[in-house]
Amino acid sequence: MLTSSHRVFALLCAALLVAGCGHKLGYRHFAGPILPVTNLAGADFVVRDDHSITFVKNRLEVSLLPLTVAMLNRQLSGHSQRPEGFHDPNPYLAPVNPYTYGDWKPGWEEEHPTRFTVFLLKVKNYAYPKVWLNPYAIEIASANGRRYQAFTRLALDEYFAPYAIGYAGNTFLPFRERRDLLTRTMYPEDEMIFSGQEREGFIALAPLANDVEAFEVRIPEMVLRFDYRDQPVETIDIAYPFTREVYLAKQRRAEEL
Repeated sequence: MLTSSHRVFALLCAALLVAGCGHKLGYRHFAGPILPVTNLAGADFVVRDDHSITFVKNRLEVSLLPLTVAMLNRQLSGHSQRPEGFHDPNPYLAPVNPYTYGDWKPGWEEEHPTRFTVFLLKVKNYAYPKVWLNPYAIEIASANGRRYQAFTRLALDEYFAPYAIGYAGNTFLPFRERRDLLTRTMYPEDEMIFSGQEREGFIALAPLANDVEAFEVRIPEMVLRFDYRDQPVETIDIAYPFTREVYLAKQRRAEEL
């Protein structure tokens, strides 16, 4: 049983706690869009108006474009909308966009939540007999020490497995459709890009923490040349610098892009 002195001490601690953090009551973390760092050193990178960064070596181009939730919902619009006419949507017809939560958002929010950090990776090879990169080796390294590894297809299958209502018939359709979408849209694994060919696809990583502002997206050991046994003899590491504004506020600021 608390004595009067204990009650006074508890009230004093509570008052100090409120006084120390009261100026932040009602404030939340917000993050602006991911943008390329424009003052890149050297002539190997090109920053384009769509906020992509392209690495250029001879006639080889490797570009990364950060994709927002709105962009992903537009690109997969047929898989991002809830059916009309249901108070509680038919679970077999719910949005199955694997990169976002579709058009769903919490009732108290004005924007859609982020499920993954997604980049569109494009490779155009008009310089070498064939090139290759491992999309699952791509990682984000932030200035404050956080690291994020790209998800593999198997990891994303495991991520969505708990969402499967069942494993046969209509109850299995949403899971299978998500898996099919991942197969069609993720950057292809283990594919050589021969001279005159182009490849593109999505790279998915975990959502960035609230304290991540400046970071690099790293593509390690992209193979540019092979020997007669198809063993790499020339590789290159590519690092794309990006940044975003992180701030505390009661409401999101208007963004001017």
